[in-house]
Amino acid sequence: MRAGIIAFGITIVAFSFGSTVVHAEEVRCQAIRDSAQCAAQPECWYDAANNTGCLPGPPPAVDRCGNHSSESVCNTSSFGCTWNAGDEKCESKAP
Repeated sequence: MRAGIIAFGITIVAFSFGSTVVHAEEVRCQAIRDSAQCAAQPECWYDAANNTGCLPGPPPAVDRCGNHSSESVCNTSSFGCTWNAGDEKCESKAP
């Protein structure tokens, strides 16, 4: 009976240690509170726009031209933007 309880306890401990290894990278990025320290880690990125802090993985692709709201600003930007009259929004020029 004691051997069964000890074996059960060892199994529970083994499973709990096994599951923490899987999430170790994610916890490390999310534990960083400083944006500069987050930016220094190549596997992390800091999401200041949505105020979610340091996140694991690569940052999502963002169209830099999407922030321009008028045609005059869009066409004079140095990001290579062009105004789409049909959608009335600024978009990146196709390569």
